[in-house]
Amino acid sequence: MLWVISWHYDKFKLEMTAIRKKTLLIVGPQPPPVGGGTVNVEILLQELKKYPDILVTSINTSPKDCHRQTNIFDLEEIRRAGRIIWKYLVNIKKSDSVLIIATTTSIFTLGSILLFLARTNHVSCYIKPLGADLHFWLNGQKKMIQKYLVKVLSAASRVFVQTRELQTELCALGCNNVTHVPGYRLAPSNRVSEERQTGRPLQLVFLSQIYREKGALLLLEALRMLTSSEKTDVVCDFYGPILKEDRLEFLRQLQATPSAQYIGIAEIGTASQLMAKYDVLVFPTFCTTEGYPGVIIEAMQAGIPIISTRLPSISELITDHENGLLFPMGDSRALVYAIRHLASDHTLREKMGRNNYIKGQQFNADHVIYRMLQLMFPELNPANAD
Repeated sequence: MLWVISWHYDKFKLEMTAIRKKTLLIVGPQPPPVGGGTVNVEILLQELKKYPDILVTSINTSPKDCHRQTNIFDLEEIRRAGRIIWKYLVNIKKSDSVLIIATTTSIFTLGSILLFLARTNHVSCYIKPLGADLHFWLNGQKKMIQKYLVKVLSAASRVFVQTRELQTELCALGCNNVTHVPGYRLAPSNRVSEERQTGRPLQLVFLSQIYREKGALLLLEALRMLTSSEKTDVVCDFYGPILKEDRLEFLRQLQATPSAQYIGIAEIGTASQLMAKYDVLVFPTFCTTEGYPGVIIEAMQAGIPIISTRLPSISELITDHENGLLFPMGDSRALVYAIRHLASDHTLREKMGRNNYIKGQQFNADHVIYRMLQLMFPELNPANAD
């Protein structure tokens, strides 16, 4: 008799524990391929394991192949969307909240369907755009369409955006449920930047998906200019998946650049330790969709200086001559000057590295995700995380 009572008591405790837990459905891209958005989702899923009061289900939206853009009318894309919606319908009624992590195009195609289904089922729905081009896209629409799209965004419980600029611009368009939640990366246990040796070549690193808009070809051009006309001693290692569209051109230019080599794809979670072996991160992107690039955050955590493009989102992270150097988009000569400037000034590199390490603490994944969870589940106390 006692064991029967004990069994019912234990079952009751389990049921009460389940009632207290919250269920979060995450819809977003996961590796492969390795890229800013997929790494963000992967880290989020890892961090959520620390929160015993939140039960997580995820739906992977990544396409099979790594392309610069996807065609939403492609038959395989339609099938993929159908599979995502089916999995979503299976899980939505069991969820307390949904977090949709998507590109601008996906937010207003597949994402709008998922948002409608969440509201129909009385489930809180949060949207986290990838990149920072949402306002550019909205401003390019006709007024009636723009008004409708802003209404779609406003139907979400909250929209979490990476940059201050995007937050300001969306609010100006009438979207008042926007909160700034910056990009994030896993925090190293301590400053990992290694002691620099003098008398050796300046060691640069490029770490990103490799295609034209990310600046890989521009960097190769600058390296050839340095080799042919400058006395600066520089080498550069490239890491990242090479997109099919630019693969042949990248490999051709790489072969023509003696000071550069392609190493491979860095394992997720190791970028800060990897970049600590180098003197400078060079990220000459002219991709206008950039939010807070994860590779810049990882370079900050590694405590090394950064050379990058003067884009609005990147300018929120890098103050020129304080923690890095900024140059005009697409200007290979200005990039050469920036590399040469850091190559000749060891003291400046050390100062920038220290400043980066200090600033990088605010982008540690545990802090940023903690804040986002507080906004999504105010009744829970994420401080009780394991």
